[in-house]
Amino acid sequence: MAEDRKTIGGAADRQRTCAMCGAEFRLGDRTEVEALSDGEVRYVAVHPGHTTYSPSRERAAARRLRRTPGQAA
Repeated sequence: MAEDRKTIGGAADRQRTCAMCGAEFRLGDRTEVEALSDGEVRYVAVHPGHTTYSPSRERAAARRLRRTPGQAA
């Protein structure tokens, strides 16, 4: 049976649920896309403000960027 569903568009249309919280995307929802590497580079859709990255990983990346010489503060 064919599903009567309007397309949301982009990654959300292909994925249909947020990679972080699992909630379905609704028509008109804005999404963000994150790169995920699990042996291959894949892109996943998330709600704005959601992330699949752990907070400790984000803090470590921010520290490395702050220590990089020649970078603007």
